[in-house]
This record gives sequence, C-alpha cells and structure tokens, in this order.
Amino acid sequence: MGNARGLSVLELMIVLSLLSILAGIGVLGHQALRPRLNLGLAARQVVMDLRMARMHAVTDHVNYRVVFLDGSRTYQAQRKSGHEYSNDGLPVSLPEGTIIADCTANGHSISFVPRGNAGSFGTITIRNTMDEVRHVTVNIAGRVRVY
Repeated sequence: MGNARGLSVLELMIVLSLLSILAGIGVLGHQALRPRLNLGLAARQVVMDLRMARMHAVTDHVNYRVVFLDGSRTYQAQRKSGHEYSNDGLPVSLPEGTIIADCTANGHSISFVPRGNAGSFGTITIRNTMDEVRHVTVNIAGRVRVY
C-alpha cells in the first residue's frame, strides 16, 4: 500500500480533537473578555443617548435630561413639559454585568437646554463585575466624552 491517499481514522480523530480543544480555548477566552466588552458597550451607549438628548433639546427647542440612579442597570431620558419633566420613551438597560456606579451631576441627571449647552453637567461612572470603570463626562458646553 505504498500509494494510499487520504487520512486514516486515527489521524482524522487527532485532527478533530485538536480543533475542538482550540475552539474550547477560544470560547473560554471570549467569556473572560465579556465583562470588559460589555463595559465599553455600556459607555458608548450612554454617550450616544446623551448626544441624542442634546440633539432633541436643540431640534425641539425644549430642555431634555437623562436621569442616572446610582447602583441601577437602567437610566431614563426625559423631556421638559411646562415646569416638570416627563419620561421620553422606556428606560434604557445597560448590558449585562454593568451598572451606573455614580453620577456627579446635580439631581443625578445630565440636562441640555435648547442652545445645546448642558443645564447640569458632570461625570457618570459605569462599573462592570470585574470592578473596571469607564467615565462619561459632560462639560458645561454640552460636549460628551468617555475615558
């Protein structure tokens, strides 16, 4: 049998075993990175919702704010109607394993006025299950940054 081609059953089993081990290592590595990935996703989500609130304030000519409660997995966008704020849509949930650790803004809310400036400003701290944090900062001019 000097000209036999192909793989033997034993060789095929070895290759499949190695592939399954490598796939298992990849899945475990991905699971270890999940809290960090969710933290980055949560920070980007908050940044986008704050920018949307600013845009609504400018286009609708009314004050908008986003309320953040410490220790919560959700936050709420609100629109000013007369002298009071009312919810604008449903509460937004952060990705699994992330929470709002702190909000330094007055009243735990970042607000925007019709000119695009921030009526109240500060830093929102988001924490994951590994105690890593991201800070989303809004300055008085209404600029939103994450670090």
